Amino acid sequence: MNELITSGDLTELPMEKMPGSASGKHAVYRYKDTTIGIYQNEVGAVGASGLIEEISVIFGVKKFIIFGSCGALVQIPEGDCIIPTHAYRDEGVSYHYAPASDYISVKNANVIAKLFDELGVDYIFGKTWTTDCFYRETVNQKNKRVEEGCICVEMECAALQAVTDFRGYELYQFLYTADDLSKLEWAPRILGDNESNARFLYFDIAVKLAKSLL
Repeated sequence: MNELITSGDLTELPMEKMPGSASGKHAVYRYKDTTIGIYQNEVGAVGASGLIEEISVIFGVKKFIIFGSCGALVQIPEGDCIIPTHAYRDEGVSYHYAPASDYISVKNANVIAKLFDELGVDYIFGKTWTTDCFYRETVNQKNKRVEEGCICVEMECAALQAVTDFRGYELYQFLYTADDLSKLEWAPRILGDNESNARFLYFDIAVKLAKSLL
């Protein structure tokens, strides 16, 4: 994001801290001369869902595009795009917004797939496992999720879908594979070490999706 700020593509929007806000002031940027807003998401369901709640109130936003890294539970090359169709609810936030169930349906997957097809971007449909804990993606838990059809793991998807469903907002989510959990020994691969050009590719996809929704 620093590169985009330096280039002048992003301009920070004025925003004061919301009274009672748990996250305080969080920078939101305008992309070029559009009505598209950009912000850096928090890691984990609680922070990420809190930002949606607050930013939607401050700016009147009703459509959110969220993308980020995930861990591969099955053999998927690093950097591949995944469009989640369902998310396993192994976090707490979603249960405050939606009736209890093992999975939540991830909406608008077909909308994202249509754009990816138009752009010639390869992708995989699949279920994702949303968890709250970095270091408890155990072998037994992983195997159970894979048996149910999960192909990746992350920390926000189920919660964000539940929040936006509850509020009546539209959410568009896609992921890209970073670390690998498909084998007994964890492999970080590009997790935390993604090249700038790769990050810009995903960012560019998100911007094109946003423009198509204006």
